[in-house]
Amino acid sequence: MKSKIQVFCWVLMISVSLNAQNSPFERISFIIGEWEGMGTGFGNEKSTISSGFKLVMADQYIEVINQSKFEPTNNKPEGEFHVDKGFISFDKIRNLIVFRQFNIEGYVNTYLLIDSLSTDETLVFQTETIENFMPGGKAQWTIKKIDENQIETVFDVSFSNQGYTCFGTNRLKRKKNL
Repeated sequence: MKSKIQVFCWVLMISVSLNAQNSPFERISFIIGEWEGMGTGFGNEKSTISSGFKLVMADQYIEVINQSKFEPTNNKPEGEFHVDKGFISFDKIRNLIVFRQFNIEGYVNTYLLIDSLSTDETLVFQTETIENFMPGGKAQWTIKKIDENQIETVFDVSFSNQGYTCFGTNRLKRKKNL
C-alpha cells in the first residue's frame, strides 16, 4: 500500500512539474522579438514601424511597444508619430490571454485573444473594452505569421454595431530575437 501511495505522489509531482513548465504564451511565442517594417493605411499611405514583444517580470507578461512614423501629408506636413505600449497577460480565472494597450491618442484597449478565430499562424485579438472611444465601437488586431522572420499585423475598427473596416496593415521583419 505504501509503494502505491509513493508511486501516485511521484506521478502527481511529475505531472505538476510538466504543467508548470508550459507557458500560457507558448502558442503566441512566435511574436517574441524586435520587428521593423512598413505600414499602409491609418489615414496615410506609408509609415515606418518598429515593434517589440518581450517577456518580462519572470516571464509573467509580454511587454508590447509599437511605434509608427507616418510620412508628411497635405493635412499634416510634419507627418505623424504613433506610440502604443501595453502588456499581454494570462487571466487564469477566465483561461484567456489578455492584451492591455495604451495609445498616445488617449485610447486604452483591453483585447482578448479569440481562440475560435486564431490558429498557430494567426492570432486574432478583439476588444473587450475601449476607453475614450465612441460608444459601441470595437477594434480587432490580427497578427499573421508569414514565416519565422516575418509577420503582418492588421488593425480593424468597427463603429457602432457595423462590420469591421481595415484601418491599416503593417508588414514586419524580425530585427532580432529576444
